[in-house]
Amino acid sequence: MNSTSRIVALGTFDGVHRGHQTLLKYAVQVNQQNASTAVFTFDIPPEHYFTGKTKLLVDFATKQKLIMETGIQEIAWVSFTKEFAALSAEDFIIQVLINHLKAKHLVCGFDYRFGAQAQGDYHLLQKFGKQYGFEVSVIAADEWDGIPVSSTRIRNALEAGNVELAATLLGRYHSYFGMITAGKQIGRELGFPTANLQVNPGLLIPKTGVYFTWCYLPDGTSYPAMTSVSNNPTVNGKETTIESYLIGFEGDLYGKTVELQFLEKIREIIRFPEIEQLKAQLHDDKAYVLSKLPNYHLQANRIMLK
Repeated sequence: MNSTSRIVALGTFDGVHRGHQTLLKYAVQVNQQNASTAVFTFDIPPEHYFTGKTKLLVDFATKQKLIMETGIQEIAWVSFTKEFAALSAEDFIIQVLINHLKAKHLVCGFDYRFGAQAQGDYHLLQKFGKQYGFEVSVIAADEWDGIPVSSTRIRNALEAGNVELAATLLGRYHSYFGMITAGKQIGRELGFPTANLQVNPGLLIPKTGVYFTWCYLPDGTSYPAMTSVSNNPTVNGKETTIESYLIGFEGDLYGKTVELQFLEKIREIIRFPEIEQLKAQLHDDKAYVLSKLPNYHLQANRIMLK
């Protein structure tokens, strides 16, 4: 990076949720010194590196896009490796924040930790700030229903199928980008041709169920949809799939990359003894989605959280 002095926001920012947005926008607003406003982050959360079990809310490209939309000008990041994990908190401040990023003002959350074994916190940043001449702003937790907004809380909501709560905590409806691949054509046989969405396997997907979603196509058009996150119990499937029936769409989406936005959960997955019963339920699901359409409106070609 160049030699420009910077306001630097610190964090993992998985999901870029409401609390993250508050922190990032503060960093932008506090910049009254003709400095650059930057973020320092990682390609993956440290806990993902250590356990390998943490599924991500967004991929790295999406995270960068969401961060930049808050007004941040630069993103500095490193791959979280064994070597970086061993870097002491003091060396992180001096080598990364002071020498490399030329930080003159740091912005972090109240629970931000850094350095080997997470030994550094905002108190250490403030101590070094007095010595090296940079300011430190600590942002309090953004709460919803008296509980701090966090990436973990959002993951828990998605794992429970509560996409409405996840949207509230994120400040937007949660979505996934992926390529449409060929499925088993079962939906077509039922009169409900579906698009099979292939998503990044490192992302956390909602609990199995049927959802009211909105699908954005590469040509700028979008359609309401009913989406099944399922292992297809009625047709003896085993792999979890994300299949969407786009209401009003006719055409071929194979090989195209789309965005699928989760708005509401309609119901749980049901194993039907007969295909005709499944077909009848799909008609009921479609009727439900159509009844909900007046509650949602496109703004700048997107369904926005009220």
